[in-house]
Amino acid sequence: MSWSSYHRESRWAGWKRCFKRFWEFAWKGGLTLLVPVLLAIGWYAYQASKYDLAEVARMPARTVLVDRGGVEFGTIHGENRRLVEHDEIPEFLKTSLFAREDARFLEHEGVDFMGLARATLRNVKDLDFTQGASTLSMQLARNTYDLREKKSLNRKFLEIALTYRVESKFSKKEILTHYLNRIYFGAGCNGIEEASLTYFGIPTSQLSQGQSALLVGIIRAPHACSPWRNLEGAIKQRDEVLARLVTTEAISQTEANKIKKAPLNLRNPDSERIETSHGARVLRRPLEIVLNDTQITTGGLRVITSIDFELQQGIEELIRKTPLPTGCQMAALALDPRNGDILAVVGCRGTNPTGFNRALDSHRDLGPGLIEPLIGTIALERGHLPIKGNPVTTGRQLEEQDARQLLKRFGFEGKFGNGDDLFRGTLSVSLLELATAYATILQRGSRPTPVFVRELLHEEKTLFRRPPAFFPAFSKHSRLSTIPRHLGGMSLPKCDLWAAALDEKKVIVVWAGYDKPRALELGEGVTAGIKDDLEMLLRH
Repeated sequence: MSWSSYHRESRWAGWKRCFKRFWEFAWKGGLTLLVPVLLAIGWYAYQASKYDLAEVARMPARTVLVDRGGVEFGTIHGENRRLVEHDEIPEFLKTSLFAREDARFLEHEGVDFMGLARATLRNVKDLDFTQGASTLSMQLARNTYDLREKKSLNRKFLEIALTYRVESKFSKKEILTHYLNRIYFGAGCNGIEEASLTYFGIPTSQLSQGQSALLVGIIRAPHACSPWRNLEGAIKQRDEVLARLVTTEAISQTEANKIKKAPLNLRNPDSERIETSHGARVLRRPLEIVLNDTQITTGGLRVITSIDFELQQGIEELIRKTPLPTGCQMAALALDPRNGDILAVVGCRGTNPTGFNRALDSHRDLGPGLIEPLIGTIALERGHLPIKGNPVTTGRQLEEQDARQLLKRFGFEGKFGNGDDLFRGTLSVSLLELATAYATILQRGSRPTPVFVRELLHEEKTLFRRPPAFFPAFSKHSRLSTIPRHLGGMSLPKCDLWAAALDEKKVIVVWAGYDKPRALELGEGVTAGIKDDLEMLLRH
């Protein structure tokens, strides 16, 4: 080949050929990489599809007990959580949460790739998963489905896939609300409402700016920075939130300093919540009859009860302050004769009641002072006149078997004495039965059905409602001409102290004695004190 026959290739042609080869390589290489990427995306999308999105909004919450006047007096069942609506969340709390946890929450579609890229670079630098870059949506997905696997790419990819499903199903408002209702705030508090009530004694809607910033601050370390456990650490977290708000220009430094100086009004952890353990404990039994196992476990119901919270507290105080011998027990029950509402129940003298409730489960003998109006009623039912102050003579006008059957109309199910002993009060009754019997007399022979639960609500929808019900036990002519306001006395033998107070709106019955019957010795001051207290409660 001669030099003259060689044709030199242009520079452009060389670049063109190199570009062509690079494109062919990139195309083939891209396809090679694209296939496993698509397979991975499909795999994690398939894994995410196995999770039920309804779980995001389905949160076990405490069932709230409300008295007949609308006062919340306790919670039972479910987790220690109360749910809030989006409109109940203060704007400052939302702003603080975005600034601290997810500044681009309203902009991204669940995954903040800018933050994810920064976290990835940091993890590569640290050779560990020190940064997570989780958005609020990702945290909600992780907490909902309890993804506890150690930080890894597998968990992160599954979390991302679940997050996109969550974002496709729920609005930003719903995601934010579900997030705040679900996360843990320390001290046994699940959700923002329970945390607000526990730490500050107020609902979420009433949180101040400083309180909001503190609760947002402890989200990252709810146990270590709980204000009850580590107030200094909690305040430090609050200050970091405020500093972040200043950086994002949501507030000025002057405003931040003002918020820091404002009192937190933190509750004392030893202070009592507005509730009654006796009233809450006794509601478990009737609710277990009305609800199924799933409803009990899940909770989240609002129970409109028959309880009068103020009266309940008054009766608890009566039992607490009554001086009794060591080992002696006491119980009380109040009933509204007009509709059967059980207004108050105290089943023991202790502050932590057990499953055995002496007002409902224990049956003890009455005495002459308590049985007289009952004997007088059944005598009138058969056309006989009651002999005042002498229930035995009144009872003798009746056939013994007939007397037993008539007494059963009051609702008594216990043991009946024989002969004159029956008319002396040898009749085994519970406090609930006795209160119902007196209510029957006040209602002119109509026996009210005792009720604990009036209505069950779930998300403002009525699941159950029970109207008042009455049983026609006696004719109207059996009503006593005079009904005593106070009744009291000892059983025979003197093992049980009974006291009762009656008016048209309530019947209150009190019992005192030993669980294993034995002689009970009480001074006149004790019985007089109980009578005075019952009179005050009647006027309530």
